[in-house]
Amino acid sequence: MRTTWLAAACLLAVTGCGSSSSGGTPDSQGAPGTVTLDDSANGTTVHVHFGDTVTVTLGSTYWSFLPTDGLALQPFAPAQTAPASTCKTPVGSGCGTVTASYNVGHIGTSVLRAHRDTCGEALRCVGDQANWSVTVVAT
Repeated sequence: MRTTWLAAACLLAVTGCGSSSSGGTPDSQGAPGTVTLDDSANGTTVHVHFGDTVTVTLGSTYWSFLPTDGLALQPFAPAQTAPASTCKTPVGSGCGTVTASYNVGHIGTSVLRAHRDTCGEALRCVGDQANWSVTVVAT
């Protein structure tokens, strides 16, 4: 009877220790993962782990990333812009993407923010079109 109880306790301990994936982070035995965010993540909260990478790609070269609030995220390098291969408008029209990558270097919360004034030729951005933000919770 004692052996059966011990075996059941061990089985529960092993199966109860499984991990789960959250916020796009791959589940690979604690290995750092990459969480990819885009325009559709605006206004959301994502959960990441210490050591992960957060990559944000926004669909216009007019976006500018602002300094992060909090200490959880540190930028890898300045944001990079890339023109879209399908642009039919002249260079400088905002057609393309801007990408920034961050290292999750601390436990805590940070807010990623981006802003743009222009949404197209002679078209001023307002509200959600002008501001993008995501709260990142690192554990």
